[in-house]
Amino acid sequence: MAKKPFRPPSAYKHGGFSKTVLFPWEDADEFDALHRSLREEWDPTGALEEDAVYTILTCIWRKRRIRDKRNLDTLAALQHKELELLSEMPRPFFDTKQEGSIYALKHRPKSDGRPRYDGKVQHLVGFSSSLYGTLDERLLELKISMVGDEFSNHLKREVPKEKYSTTPEWVRAVKREVDDVLLPRARAEMDSPDYLAAKAAEFMTTDLIIEDIALEERLDAMVDRAMRRLAQMKFMKQVTGSSEKQLKNAPTLQIEAPKKSKRQKGKK
Repeated sequence: MAKKPFRPPSAYKHGGFSKTVLFPWEDADEFDALHRSLREEWDPTGALEEDAVYTILTCIWRKRRIRDKRNLDTLAALQHKELELLSEMPRPFFDTKQEGSIYALKHRPKSDGRPRYDGKVQHLVGFSSSLYGTLDERLLELKISMVGDEFSNHLKREVPKEKYSTTPEWVRAVKREVDDVLLPRARAEMDSPDYLAAKAAEFMTTDLIIEDIALEERLDAMVDRAMRRLAQMKFMKQVTGSSEKQLKNAPTLQIEAPKKSKRQKGKK
């Protein structure tokens, strides 16, 4: 008989309903502190009440785990997407286009289907990598006009061609301005709250939010059932204890023999 391939349960994938209560990397002291707080709040007596409190404890802990996991997922998604952009550097400056082409072929990255330039950083890296010493003046003007108004206006203002006696000097100045000023500025924008929020929104889709809400609702329902069970047990113990106390404190009934009538006495 062929063995079925092992498939981990979907609950374990998310971590919210796994049988493991505390993972090795989780804070045992925080878990114990939460347990003590719940015991002080509910004051359980007996195994059944302790079990109900423990169910509440594990559900609350797993809710925290779901939230922590989603935060880690979001950070991982952001880092996975941005690390390459933050580490990508333009090619060195070459005197001729041929030298740049040879370097590019030797260091050609693998294709992953993404657009060549899909952000400010990549656009600037691509622009800087296309600059070389023998670049034609008119071609450089065309390249500058194609990097977008923000960068184009900056370069025309900070490194105008009239400031340089030769085209190679102008090309070098443009590349220095891009590498030393514009690229660091574009990378700094990637740490801004607005940029990170936009990137996080790309990852935190509506489906993921609904999934988290559904899991938390299931855990809340488990907490509610455990609380009702705990309240019922305490109520029953209170009623039972009150009844036993009343029986214990009740006066003892004394049964007297029936009195004999005068006729019965006369017959003797």
